[in-house]
Amino acid sequence: MRFALLVLVSFAVVACGGSSNNGSPTEAPINLTSSGLSSSAITIPSGGRVHFFNMDAVNHQISSSTCPALDTPVLAPGADSLGPLLTGPLSCTFSDALNSAPAFNGSVTVNAPGTPGSAGY
Repeated sequence: MRFALLVLVSFAVVACGGSSNNGSPTEAPINLTSSGLSSSAITIPSGGRVHFFNMDAVNHQISSSTCPALDTPVLAPGADSLGPLLTGPLSCTFSDALNSAPAFNGSVTVNAPGTPGSAGY
């Protein structure tokens, strides 16, 4: 009986692909804090997206002249903004429109389709 259950469970994992992301697009989080961005440069696979979280006590607003898809509305403390799917290859820079400090400047590289991102993305 145990052997039959083991075979059944193994088959279910293989049939589902054994994937932990359930086919969801890659989501790269970037926290906005009082000291700046949690990650100033990230690389994601094509079809991924960036998720900005305002972990600060003041408003922030992401703006990108190279990739307007990264633009966010004003993010109040505790708010977040999930960007759209990005198709690579693409190189984007962004900054906080409400804070001109260099610590709030960042970049996103979107790899060509089929190329993974970095840092687990």
